[in-house]
Amino acid sequence: MPLEIKHIYFTEDELKKALVNFSVLKKQFLETEDIVELTINKGAEVTVSLIVDKTLEFENDRVDYSHGEVAASLFAFCMASKIPLPRRGIKELHANNEKIFLTITLEEEVNFEKYVISDILKNSSKSM
Repeated sequence: MPLEIKHIYFTEDELKKALVNFSVLKKQFLETEDIVELTINKGAEVTVSLIVDKTLEFENDRVDYSHGEVAASLFAFCMASKIPLPRRGIKELHANNEKIFLTITLEEEVNFEKYVISDILKNSSKSM
């Protein structure tokens, strides 16, 4: 069974852009320039908190995103950026000390009974 594991890493600017665009769905309107500070809370559930400009009047000048919201925003970012994501496979959100990233694990089933290498090999060049 071939196993494909793909990691897609995001810069802080890409994460900000993804979250700002996702915020429209939550009816929270802000621009990337409004973000004063971004905090990635690493753990089993990766969450993100944005400290935003006080003039926006968000509660505690903060916007929080759940694990699911961060993942959804990054999936949407990938689709808009034409980064291919397989329909099948396990998709997970992770964060390490440097970046936030998606891991996509795709394990394919192979029918080995139908897997045959041709028993006749032909040389395409003819000798004279």
